[in-house]
Amino acid sequence: MQKLSSHTAILSSQQPLALIARVADSLGIGVALYVATLVSGTVDGGWSRVHAFYALLAILLMQFYSEFVYVYQNWRIHNTFWTRIWMLGNATLAWIFTALTLLVIALLFDQAADQLDWVLAAWWFGLTIVALAIVRLAINAIIRFLRRHGVNVRRIAIAGAGPIAHYVHEQVQENPWVGYEIVGVYDDRSQKNFEVGRVINKRRRERVGNIHEGLPVDGRFADLIEDAMAGKFDAVFIALPMRAEHKIQEIMRQLSTTTVAVYVIPDFYSIETHFTHMVDINGMPAVSVYENPVSGLRGVVKRVEDIVFSLIILSIILVPMLFIAIGVKLSSPGPVLFKQIRYGLDGKPIRVWKFRTMRVLEDGANQFRQATRNDSRVTPFGAFLRKYSLDELPQFFNVLMGDMSIVGPRPHAVAHNEAYRKIIRGYMLRHKTKPGITGWAQIHGYRGETDTLEKMQKRVMYDIDYIRRWSVFLDIKIILLTLVKGFTGENAY
Repeated sequence: MQKLSSHTAILSSQQPLALIARVADSLGIGVALYVATLVSGTVDGGWSRVHAFYALLAILLMQFYSEFVYVYQNWRIHNTFWTRIWMLGNATLAWIFTALTLLVIALLFDQAADQLDWVLAAWWFGLTIVALAIVRLAINAIIRFLRRHGVNVRRIAIAGAGPIAHYVHEQVQENPWVGYEIVGVYDDRSQKNFEVGRVINKRRRERVGNIHEGLPVDGRFADLIEDAMAGKFDAVFIALPMRAEHKIQEIMRQLSTTTVAVYVIPDFYSIETHFTHMVDINGMPAVSVYENPVSGLRGVVKRVEDIVFSLIILSIILVPMLFIAIGVKLSSPGPVLFKQIRYGLDGKPIRVWKFRTMRVLEDGANQFRQATRNDSRVTPFGAFLRKYSLDELPQFFNVLMGDMSIVGPRPHAVAHNEAYRKIIRGYMLRHKTKPGITGWAQIHGYRGETDTLEKMQKRVMYDIDYIRRWSVFLDIKIILLTLVKGFTGENAY
């Protein structure tokens, strides 16, 4: 099975790196504009106050949009080409939004379109992308060089040797550039007590590998305290299960008499986490486990994305939809459109619109049978519409109404929701965001009929992974992949 990404990896110290990246990106934007004024050949008199104003405005906008695509929140030192490209892609997306906003501001408050210096703007846009790439390559190279030579490396000890500690150990060992060096593993238990039960999240097991194997220990918890007092390490990662609450508190109490930093690794391997992050509740830290990740300002960005894309798409498909409506009406008696009751955001019922493809109308509220191959209920014209997903085009109006998104988990029949929520763990987590016309599961081939439990489990797995990883950049990727391969499939009938 394909390994899905996770937000639970051990990261490097985020605040210093993120601050360095923010400052470097800001300088890069300003320097790029300055260089553009020199090489564009269209600027008389060189750098001016107007250029300084737009540079400052661009820096502020860049910082604003970066919050929505995780340019700095997920900053880490990467070791692979594609992860570096992904980080640059997020930064480039934020810069694209920044450039578009600057263009709108210039047209509304500064100059007419025919008076804008398009050559200068093009040079600035391109040079900034180059600057963003250079910043990331430079920071990665410098930090990795320093850490390979023992600079800015923190010695850590792991309290615990079970599944959670195994995962922490693997992350640190496979990612030495994060700046941690494991100098000891401590636990009072023996290897035979580390067998993993069925409650362990299956995807976590596959991602970590031999998670059921305990780690070799260098001493007991009493030795941990003694070594901490002797200054043998700088920090302790407490990696014990939630059921060991009293032991965790005891270790923390004893470590409070030392000078080491202490971090508690939350035990989320025994539950189906879907968007884990820290939140602040009036000064009280808490870990969010089940929450809509596309809320607040991020929800506003998602909504703007839906409105813009749906208006563009509807302007293209309105005429084809008219011909489809005529075809539906002529091919069989009945209405052109029909509504189906589905679960939307937070499980609230919504009406989803489709072109009618069957002779029998079912809203899926009580009982619902999915269309199967050679289904007698499907009309010949309806079979054509279903094969290419043309029956779902009216759902772009659902997007404009705010009930759906262009990208998100596909809405299932109410009867299916009530059945599967009882047998697939975490099934209802897919309703933590708005349902979509296309989604992460669909472009991976899980669309149409789900005639086996395994197919539905795979679909749910990808749906939850989408919610965990959501970004505007990922939405655009899914939309583009849908245009290439998402409208057809062997299960579409």
